[in-house]
Amino acid sequence: HPFSDPATQVISPDPRYQRLVDEMQWPARQMQIFGIHVHVGVRSGEKAIAMVNALSAYIPHFLALSASSPYWMGHDTGLASCRSKVFEGLPTAGPPWQLTGWAQFERLMDTLIAARSISSIREVWWDIRPHPGFGTVELRICDGIPTLREIGVVAALGQCLVQRFDTLLDRGYSLPTPRAWLVRENKWRAARYGLDAAIVVDEAGTTVSLREAIAELVEDLMPVAMRLDCSEELHGAVDVMERGPSYIRQREVVAGGGSLRDVVDSLVEELRTDRPASR
Repeated sequence: HPFSDPATQVISPDPRYQRLVDEMQWPARQMQIFGIHVHVGVRSGEKAIAMVNALSAYIPHFLALSASSPYWMGHDTGLASCRSKVFEGLPTAGPPWQLTGWAQFERLMDTLIAARSISSIREVWWDIRPHPGFGTVELRICDGIPTLREIGVVAALGQCLVQRFDTLLDRGYSLPTPRAWLVRENKWRAARYGLDAAIVVDEAGTTVSLREAIAELVEDLMPVAMRLDCSEELHGAVDVMERGPSYIRQREVVAGGGSLRDVVDSLVEELRTDRPASR
């Protein structure tokens, strides 16, 4: 929320949330943040782990397109996504741990539960994770998004990437796993600069414009989107880049003389009309 103080909010009486606050204290009390999760069905645990590893390369793409949290407790943070950094205060939050297969994932969950680090997989708050209960890969990196059409963009992007990876695995290919440091660095760049980020693409330090990377990815995935009947939604990523994601639109309200309450009113109107504010 742009200006509300987490300390003034009433915590849900649900015993689960009360337990989390008791265990984690200050970090848990800061969780006045909002995100969008995208689930895409996957046909096996082994595929899910391989896809989580491969999808981590696209964390900056999802984050920049959805970034909507430039303000925190009444102040401009200078970030496109303050939420992503606040969330990393939780012990298991952040980029996914890179694993070699489903058996290792099960052993890790068993160990964390036995050590009382978590009570269930629901407390593994990776940016991308397998969800055994739903049989999905769950993309959790996105900020809250004020319009359904923009939610459709990140849903289509996730669906197309998973479908592409599924096809590659069926053909006997291995999926690429980016270096852990590179994943973390590029996530930071997207959180800080949004679409204006330059992401690192190799160990020589080569960088490319995130806008260009997203445009190329959309073009590359368009045949997949055509088969999945989500080409309009995928192409919406181009519209988001032209119009500006929510973090840009919110700052434009303030730059035009509006208050943070005006920012909230603008977000409510976008949700009501399913129409992003014009620049």
